Amino acid sequence: MDSGAQKKRDSRRNSRFGCRNCKLRKLKCDEARPRCLRCQTYGVLCNFGFNVPDLEPLFGRGSKQRIVRQSGLSTPRPMPTISNAIWAGNGPTVCMLDPEDGELFNRFRYRTLYALGGSTMVDIWGNHMLDACFTCPFLIHGTLAVTAVHDRYLGLTPTRRRSLRETYHWAQCTTLFKKWLNQPIKEEDKDPLWAAAGTLGVLAFSSINAVSPEEAWPLGPPDPSDLEWLRLGAGKLALRHLVNPLRPESVFRVMTEKFAHMHRPVPVKGIDGISVELVQLCQLDDSSTRENNPYFTVVHGLSGHFDVPEAEAFLGGVMHHEFGTRLEQKDPVALLLLCLWYTRARKIKWWIDLRAKYELPAICTYLRRHFKDNSTIQGLLPEHKS
Repeated sequence: MDSGAQKKRDSRRNSRFGCRNCKLRKLKCDEARPRCLRCQTYGVLCNFGFNVPDLEPLFGRGSKQRIVRQSGLSTPRPMPTISNAIWAGNGPTVCMLDPEDGELFNRFRYRTLYALGGSTMVDIWGNHMLDACFTCPFLIHGTLAVTAVHDRYLGLTPTRRRSLRETYHWAQCTTLFKKWLNQPIKEEDKDPLWAAAGTLGVLAFSSINAVSPEEAWPLGPPDPSDLEWLRLGAGKLALRHLVNPLRPESVFRVMTEKFAHMHRPVPVKGIDGISVELVQLCQLDDSSTRENNPYFTVVHGLSGHFDVPEAEAFLGGVMHHEFGTRLEQKDPVALLLLCLWYTRARKIKWWIDLRAKYELPAICTYLRRHFKDNSTIQGLLPEHKS
């Protein structure tokens, strides 16, 4: 009986469990010898036997240093700890996670992931994108940068300004994202690219480096990141046509109905549902359209056109073209509309709240200082709380 039990255990270990690394990562091991393909891709020594530690890096110190040198990226890198490092990569592009990066990734997996959206988004990330992080370096860098921002938002960092680690992972994500887009896009990369675009959107919106309203746009000195989120919003619309997140093979296809709500077109023309004050302020009438009035789309979005909260947050993604130009020029009407949007959208997405905390009172102060004689603007300004 003992011999039969032993035989059963040996058979199960060899044919069903695979290596311990795959078991730890909750993946099906292909059981190739002397090392399985998943361990090779992940960058660790395969451990069918008991003489190899779990998740032991595949490369020696010299190999790791060569990969870092060959990356060609000049952005400062937090000094890694070579031992206990985790590797992620796909072909020639490899990134190394030091222990602090590993802790960041765990915080993403068990905390920040659940703050990205509703249950559908959580399922997509938990069941698909977490694994993709270890074959798509741009995505792992994006998730780590977003987690660093989330730490900052929650007050878990010693400073409210961007950290070196956050800046590094953001820069790496951007560089690798552009590299992937400049080559033929493989089917298996389309969903990770769409997910990475989402992380870049979060990063662009939360990139504000001010720690008081007086430092924030439009009051503070100009900063390249002031309206970067506007330009990225336009870029994501272009990416949508390249990767089509609603194609039959996409894991994002389950969000078809939500996408329909978020991208529901505004009325072709007219002023139905818009308050008298905004009609007058934006110089709208029954013949107004998005083509002849730069405020048309945003005003309709603020006037109850969208019937789901996420759609109101998405409105920030269409604040480009002529409306974006008006914001860059600090046009008072565009500033007021942005101000009204902030008061709603900050309650829906934490990364919008991170920017609104300083930019919303800054806009209100700017309009009160420079347009105090405009009674319509003054009457519509919200009572802001940081």
